[in-house]
Order: sequence, then structure tokens, then C-alpha cells
Amino acid sequence: MNIGIYGGTFDPPHIGHVTAARAAMEVLGLDKLVLVPDAQPPHKALPEGGAAPRQRYDMAVLATAALGKRAEVSDMELRRSGVSYTADTLAALREQYPDDTLYLLMGSDMFLSLHNWRGGDHGHGPHRALQPGGGG
Repeated sequence: MNIGIYGGTFDPPHIGHVTAARAAMEVLGLDKLVLVPDAQPPHKALPEGGAAPRQRYDMAVLATAALGKRAEVSDMELRRSGVSYTADTLAALREQYPDDTLYLLMGSDMFLSLHNWRGGDHGHGPHRALQPGGGG
């Protein structure tokens, strides 16, 4: 199975996120797309007065409804304490989907900082990092 993992702050999720997610689902032939709102991003500060993590999750659920049944939102990073590292998320998803291909989707802002990320291999097992569209 081909699974897209789309992480981000989603504060708020917007039409750009939905458009990029829909394009990734079509172009990559994804069987499933999982949006993963982060609790505490390591590479950028959340705006003061912005939505709380659970509010961003709820907004992502609403936005994901436009993508159909193959798309879902995970609260896995909200349930973990501390900083939301993608390497930890990919390791957990690799355990959950050991035989599937994972595609890591991200905004251009995060794609350009990939070399600074924690976990040199950016997760465990086969996956591909992709930047599906314009802004983050």
C-alpha cells in the first residue's frame, strides 16, 4: 500500500494544504493519506495567540473531509510529550505499516530545512520525502 504522511502545523489548514494533498493522492496513487498535525514543531515557532494543538487537529479533520475516505488525521504527535520530531513519527508509522511505502509530504519551508532535521535518515525503513507544492 502507498501511504502519504503529511505533517505540519496546519494553523490553520487551508486550500493550499487540501490542493497539495489531493494532488499527491492522485499523482502518487496513494491508497491512504494521513495528516499529522504537530504538537510542538521543532523548526518554527507557533504564532502567539494561534490555535492550540487540539484545535489545529480539529480543523485538520474538517479540511480532510474534502479529500474523501482515503484521508484521515492522526493525533499521534499530540499524544506524545515534547517536541514533535518527524523521525519519531516515521518510526512509529513504520512499525504500524511495516510492508507499505511511506511518502513524507511537507511544505516548501520544511523541505528546504530537511538537512537540519533530527534523525539523519529521517525515519526508519523505506520512505520518500516529497514537497508537493508551494508554501507550507
